[in-house]
Amino acid sequence: MKKRFNIATIIGLMILAATVTFTITYLTVERQFQEQLIYDKDRDVALNKLVKVLNTIENDFIGEYDKEELIDGAIYGIVAATGDRWSFYMDKEDYAEYQSSLMNQYVGIGVTVIYDEEKQGLIITKVHSGSPAEASGLKRKDIIVAVNDEAVGDLGYEETVNRVRGAENTTVTLKIQRGETSFTVDIMRKSYLYDAVSSRIINGNIGYVKIDNFDSRVDVNFADAIAKLLDAQVKGLIFDVRGNPGGLKDAMVSMLDILCPEGVLFTMRDKHGNESVDYSAPGEVDLPMVVIVDQDSYSAAEFFAAALQEYGKAVIVGTGTSGKGYSQVTKDLGDGTAINLSTNEYFTPKGKSLIGTGITPDYYVELDFDGTFMLLDEEDDNQLQKAIEVLSLEISESSQQ
Repeated sequence: MKKRFNIATIIGLMILAATVTFTITYLTVERQFQEQLIYDKDRDVALNKLVKVLNTIENDFIGEYDKEELIDGAIYGIVAATGDRWSFYMDKEDYAEYQSSLMNQYVGIGVTVIYDEEKQGLIITKVHSGSPAEASGLKRKDIIVAVNDEAVGDLGYEETVNRVRGAENTTVTLKIQRGETSFTVDIMRKSYLYDAVSSRIINGNIGYVKIDNFDSRVDVNFADAIAKLLDAQVKGLIFDVRGNPGGLKDAMVSMLDILCPEGVLFTMRDKHGNESVDYSAPGEVDLPMVVIVDQDSYSAAEFFAAALQEYGKAVIVGTGTSGKGYSQVTKDLGDGTAINLSTNEYFTPKGKSLIGTGITPDYYVELDFDGTFMLLDEEDDNQLQKAIEVLSLEISESSQQ
């Protein structure tokens, strides 16, 4: 027997459905409203507490203080209290320097240094291409022992670095120790673009590419370096991301797109579950590859290595990486200051997070040197030598197929 519904029944069901829908919608909106009220109340309590502290200091504190530094310190503490080592507050000076670093543009003499307590000086680990230091003839392994007639041992690391830095078109006088010889050089600080990618051919047929960071223009410089090495008909590639602090996601993706097959390269997910995915296009460099990493390979450097490893494009040599798995967004606060805040978790092509784990190398090799690899010559760098050994074997095997 067929069931029959008259118009009144149908209208009644429609009214009932509308009532249920309205009730659910109302309850959802009501819950969200109450949650917002609680959030607003908590925020007002926190702001009132902060204002009360500031007023108390202004009215009762007997010492001298700088109001701007007081606010800077409060914001610094709020961000630091998240417990996230990757989130931080930048005052005006820090923010200006941070913006320049993302562009790989600096004002200074153009050297990378480490402090050597025994030698009481700053050892130059790299002279930047196109910098005033290069034009003045400074070399890797030179030791800065005095700045403007003040000994580095007396100044200490941070103060020495501050004295070497300075405004554009001003001069700094450095005393340099080179082997058994010492000399003084006057260098004018200039603005220069830092090339974070360097390349050369080693072992006759291997292209070696050192990537210092993943900031602005690095992907363009990387593409140029790869093109030149391929034109030279290298048989394999070594990518060195030791000491690389990471940088811009888009630069990393652009670089991986050259090397990886079509597919997922990188996935980001925010606190609300929203995802964004970057893909590589068809076409890839078809050569054996090795990536060298260390404990100071961070962020984009880790994911660069991880993507090549997961796609079977490269083997990894070195030590475990740092295990950074959050990406940050810089929030300009409108007064020349900013906060860098972790807003997304990111994942490898296979959906793996590196938080707390980092990358496990295929060949675990600790540096056979109590210091930085940047002071080692090629033949003394055992991590690089292992990479050459592994890649040379792969090249030999692929040539026999």
